[in-house]
Amino acid sequence: MRYPVISMEKTGKRIREICERQGICAREIQEYMGFSAAQSVYDWFRGKNLPSVDNLYALSRLLKVTMETLVVASDQEEAWGVCEIAVLPRMDRHKIVVKYRELLWCPGVS
Repeated sequence: MRYPVISMEKTGKRIREICERQGICAREIQEYMGFSAAQSVYDWFRGKNLPSVDNLYALSRLLKVTMETLVVASDQEEAWGVCEIAVLPRMDRHKIVVKYRELLWCPGVS
């Protein structure tokens, strides 16, 4: 078993993609985090640096995803797609799927 390593490049790409899908820009993250400049956020997007654990937690709360969703391991394939949502009430099915369609990450789904 290999020691798991976070890919800065893939994680940055994942964070950037989630932000783009939600219409959240680096400047908004800067303001939310209380940073004096957006450079740190751009560094995350480019995979130059990773957010600290505290910043990763805050970012996950802002984006309404888990911290694990934001982090990509170096040996992990990137696969975004729509997971099947089982046993949803018929009336709410469309509303829930539309709301979460772009936020779900499913291993092995392309």
